[in-house]
Amino acid sequence: MTLDYTDRRKHHRIEVVKAIFIEVVSRSGRGESDNTIIRCETVDVSVSGLRIYVTQAIAKGSTLNIAVPMEDWKENLELVGEAVWVKPLETGEGFWVGLELRDSNLENMRKWFKVVHSLSSTPPGGDKSNPGTTS
Repeated sequence: MTLDYTDRRKHHRIEVVKAIFIEVVSRSGRGESDNTIIRCETVDVSVSGLRIYVTQAIAKGSTLNIAVPMEDWKENLELVGEAVWVKPLETGEGFWVGLELRDSNLENMRKWFKVVHSLSSTPPGGDKSNPGTTS
């Protein structure tokens, strides 16, 4: 018997390919210098999380500081998430990682909600590759 998890999602996912940076917070708690920063790509986003592609493994349960470039890279939207699942690619190298957004500040979460909602209402041909724009 196979289980169908497609209806488990709380929020609609939007396909967006965008380079972002994540900082894997060290579990040792020694300091930011022990954290690893990884360039990765979004695959899809929702108001509660992201699916990303990374070239190196991230431990399930890791806390991640997420920097999403906004408005032509003039600023970053800073979010906090948790790696809730990690799966190796079936072909090639790399991993899919499911991130659930956590205790980000309220203002940044409001900005994130606006970005995601603008992407879901972008007309065909609009720029879905840049989460900071809706044109």
